[in-house]
Amino acid sequence: MNYKTVVFDLDGTLLNTIGDLTDAVNYGVSHLGIKPSTEQEITGRVGNGAAKLLQRTLDKNNVQGDVNECFKRFSEYYREHMTCKTHPYDGIIHLLERLKQAGIKTAILTNKFDLAAREIAEHYFGELIDYTQGERVDIPRKPDPTALISIMDMLGSDKDNTLYVGDSKVDLQTAKNAGVRSVAVTWGYGDNESLKDADMIVDRAYQIEDIIFGIDFNELENNFTKRGFGFKLFDTKEQAVNYVVGECKGKSVGFGGSVTLDQLGVYEKLKDNGIDAHWHWRNEPIYMDGEIYLTSANGISKTGEVVNIDGTCNRVAATLYNTKRCIIVCGVNKLTIDLQSAIERARNISAPLNAKRLNKKVPCVITGKCEDCQSPERICKAMVVLMNPPTDMDCEIVLVRENLGY
Repeated sequence: MNYKTVVFDLDGTLLNTIGDLTDAVNYGVSHLGIKPSTEQEITGRVGNGAAKLLQRTLDKNNVQGDVNECFKRFSEYYREHMTCKTHPYDGIIHLLERLKQAGIKTAILTNKFDLAAREIAEHYFGELIDYTQGERVDIPRKPDPTALISIMDMLGSDKDNTLYVGDSKVDLQTAKNAGVRSVAVTWGYGDNESLKDADMIVDRAYQIEDIIFGIDFNELENNFTKRGFGFKLFDTKEQAVNYVVGECKGKSVGFGGSVTLDQLGVYEKLKDNGIDAHWHWRNEPIYMDGEIYLTSANGISKTGEVVNIDGTCNRVAATLYNTKRCIIVCGVNKLTIDLQSAIERARNISAPLNAKRLNKKVPCVITGKCEDCQSPERICKAMVVLMNPPTDMDCEIVLVRENLGY
């Protein structure tokens, strides 16, 4: 799709502002004797403007107070301290620079009060942002679409060539109300469940570049095949599942633990077709002796490497030895720009999400990033990088142009 304009939310999307917001909220309510809130607590309250943030803080502490007075104190403090701890998220400056070079218009639409929004955008982004609009008394706040529609009119675009990027349910509803396609970022303040209705979900800023400028799948295929991997690309999940089922007919098949394969329903499809399939996720013993081993990856790089992290290690072991053929099924969300980014994705996106899914008592469940915790419950006890298929193993990447798994 040919996008002419990209409109961004600010807090939690372009900038990590939670440190300065927390300090300002705590100052804003300090005269009421309220115990200071933590950054984690404030993260769960943002999204509808500063007044609402302050009201939620009062409510959480069961304190009756004048929100207007709290807002006045908050605003005075925040204006003086809003760049102390705030910083752009990784890759954001590069993304904005690339949009500028390509002639794509950019704007910020935020529920942060207007003057602060404009000042902070100018401080961090300068001419990389064409227009910034915060909360104003004359325009309804998000998720009302009025402001987004007016920004499109101002920048000479329409709903068909505009993309809205945000980190919360409010942002997604704003885009929907304006008839604009939405991208949800997982690094912000919204929880993953609230982002599920986005048109697209990304874990890193460079994935927004892929959405806007496209992925060179021919180059991607070449990078994998020159390393010796097979490579198949499918537009839909259904096409990928049908391909995998066809390749497994008449074969014995083992599974590695994989949310991707679970979401695709591959095991059930194999069983429906009478294929000899074994998966410990279906209360069967671990099976590593099949003719085909099906699994996914925690990260695959555009340069042609495959990265997997494992705790029990049966999954990574089967990708290394004893299997005649290994098929690795991934969604485009697993795709990273290089090997280092694939490793970073495995450690700081896949591992924390899987640890949370498995109810592991490890720090990354709380912090969302690898802490190298040395806990016996950690699920990242081994990391395997496939730079080429193992000797005597046929190894193939099946890539689907949809988001799948962690």
